Amino acid sequence: MFFIDVQGTLIDDINKKPIAGSIEFIDYLNENNIPYVVITNNTKKLSKDFLQFLKDLGFNIKEKNYIDPFVILKDVAKKRKVAAFGQDSFPKVLTQMEYELEYDNPETLIVSIKKEYTNEDYSKMIECALKTDDLIGMHETSIYSKDGSRYPGVGAIMSMIKFAVNKDYKVVGKPSFNFYNEARKLLDCDNFNKITIISDDMMGDLLGAKKLGMKAVLVLSGKIKDANEVLPTLKQEEKPDTICKDMSEVLTLLKGRSL
Repeated sequence: MFFIDVQGTLIDDINKKPIAGSIEFIDYLNENNIPYVVITNNTKKLSKDFLQFLKDLGFNIKEKNYIDPFVILKDVAKKRKVAAFGQDSFPKVLTQMEYELEYDNPETLIVSIKKEYTNEDYSKMIECALKTDDLIGMHETSIYSKDGSRYPGVGAIMSMIKFAVNKDYKVVGKPSFNFYNEARKLLDCDNFNKITIISDDMMGDLLGAKKLGMKAVLVLSGKIKDANEVLPTLKQEEKPDTICKDMSEVLTLLKGRSL
């Protein structure tokens, strides 16, 4: 059984095209009836629209094999007046989900990712966080990779806000327990230790998954280009079980029953 990340794992960070072996990997799982869920921290499009985007790229992924943070958000963000920060498309998606944008007196602060965040943006986040105790990170990635460069992820930003206002926050996407648990239910699996997770994000995806008992495969096709960037910072029990160049190498291991 597999959890499979998208950005940097199935599609590249620059051209948003399938990475070598990624379409073939999904096809192999489908053809051999191997259970899997595609787990993504998508916050750009409605869930159904992002799934369609992946299908248009050639990935044969059914709705039952897909989950993103919006699936969890509706059960976590109960209050409707929200201060939303992220790419321009993010607040628009929230309004499509019938949330009301409110920055003067927000009931909830919701933070997603954006390459162009400025100190003014961070200032506004802090001001909103001072007005409400309901703080939500759409996910908890440590690093955001965009156009070949790396930026602070939502996890890093939420940690900054927490330190600034002394208030804790909730996470709806990876690597929160709620997110992984909902994905586990899609597999009809009773235990995390039966699942192998594949991702390019050691700190934002794999570390949390390892703590739940999953096996972890780190691919070097996204955020992490060299395993030595992260391995020296990890305890032995935190390190990935397998490291691969990309999904083509993962597929070779799977076919050889080495995964």
